[in-house]
Amino acid sequence: MKQALVKKWFVVVAGLLVTASSVWAKPQMSISITTSKEVMETVNGVKLNTSVPVQSAVSGDTLTFTIYYNNIGNETATNAVVDNPISSETSYIDNSVTGASADISFSIDAGKNFKKASDLTYAVKHSGGSTENITARPEEYTDIRWTIKAVPSGGSGILSYKVKIK
Repeated sequence: MKQALVKKWFVVVAGLLVTASSVWAKPQMSISITTSKEVMETVNGVKLNTSVPVQSAVSGDTLTFTIYYNNIGNETATNAVVDNPISSETSYIDNSVTGASADISFSIDAGKNFKKASDLTYAVKHSGGSTENITARPEEYTDIRWTIKAVPSGGSGILSYKVKIK
């Protein structure tokens, strides 16, 4: 599972999308992604939690995906969108997503619909016929979307999130 899971991360990364909403502008977004794993190391008798590049991963490991974006075009990219699927073999770790000046939303239906975490609900029908709206739990998230209002020419930024391997 170790090597197969690492290879699947690269397939997930291949699903990463970057778009810009302005058809006439000439922004050109470039992205790269790294994956690291949290490990406990002992340095001079002190236990430290550090991150190392992923060589292998097993159930229970925490992974951090870091996405670097750059606008290498000659105009500002407006409402640039970065979508990233969350592997079904992992669970998103609540409140781990980062992205300065980005609107962050999530999906529970494989990227068909995105909403703020607090607004992400689904209906559950009870045996008596009543229906209840349930707020989705972080481990039910299937995708993350960052919408970046403006990335000037030459501008860049960093996005990230953490998952735990099931």
